[in-house]
Amino acid sequence: MSGPRKFPPLAALLGLTLSAVGLGCNATIPLAPAVSSVTAGTVTLWAITGTALANPSAYSVSGQQVVRTDRSSGFDFAFDIQVDTARDTIGVFLPRGTLGLYTSGGLQATTQAYDSITTAPTTGYQDTLPVTVKVGTVVLAASIEQTCPNGQVEPYYAKLQIDTLDLVNRKVVFAITSDPNCGYRSLVVDSLPPTH
Repeated sequence: MSGPRKFPPLAALLGLTLSAVGLGCNATIPLAPAVSSVTAGTVTLWAITGTALANPSAYSVSGQQVVRTDRSSGFDFAFDIQVDTARDTIGVFLPRGTLGLYTSGGLQATTQAYDSITTAPTTGYQDTLPVTVKVGTVVLAASIEQTCPNGQVEPYYAKLQIDTLDLVNRKVVFAITSDPNCGYRSLVVDSLPPTH
């Protein structure tokens, strides 16, 4: 006749369960395979103040398109001409938070050479303060977070460099390189980002 059945202590079972849950939470879900190559182009924006409403003042990184701020709030940053504390007239990019919109994504100026940036960083983006720009300024951008095909919530990424800042006509022209794949950070033009 066999003796009474022995069960593991409750604390041990609870510990195993919590360990399994912890592993699941820390596991990274791979992004869906990239389907589009990194693109490059040139964008023109007009100041959000002092220009005609018909001229677009904002840009959507995820949509890779200019946006009129009177028609949509679905943009990642806008352009404006302002006077700084030294009373100098300057160009600025305005992340969504500076305009009272939901803060997500953002911008960061960098001293890195435009062509040397091959991967966008995941941190350091400013979402509530203007970013001052002048000819040659390089800025990294992260879009409003989106639900990617794999279910993760991630931004789209881009880099841009100011080509022309026209304070008289209140417009800016910049080169931009964007990864059109949700959550991917590659900024190498015409390449298909590797799945990660």
